[in-house]
Amino acid sequence: MSYLRQIMQRLHDRSTSPAPVERGDVSGRLEAHLELYAASLEGCTDAMLAYETAWLEQHIDSLELCAREPTMLASAGGAERVERLLQESLRFRHLLERCRQTRGLVGEGVRAAVVASEHAWELSDAGLRRAWGFPAEPPTGPSA
Repeated sequence: MSYLRQIMQRLHDRSTSPAPVERGDVSGRLEAHLELYAASLEGCTDAMLAYETAWLEQHIDSLELCAREPTMLASAGGAERVERLLQESLRFRHLLERCRQTRGLVGEGVRAAVVASEHAWELSDAGLRRAWGFPAEPPTGPSA
């Protein structure tokens, strides 16, 4: 249940952001985030891409669950917002799948847990990094 609580808190935090944003600006920000995501994927090892695949699938599953649960849906900002987040996440998944295909990667199911708040390039837990086959220390420098 703490995982769902964590999801709900993140969705709630996003839905109560202080500055409303124009729709066109949201689209521009999404395109910028997609570019940063693609660049981050390029810097990932194959093991990191496996983690990122599991992470993104878990994120999409959470959004789909949220869309089916009225209480979660209300606290996440409503059906339109959750659907927009889901559609955006599917675009990120498309980039990830394209990157994996380019490298000839297939399958590689979940081998260890994922941290809902950390992409592959952000994963800080040393034990999980080892379990997924990552380098011992997270890379330093800018990330998406």
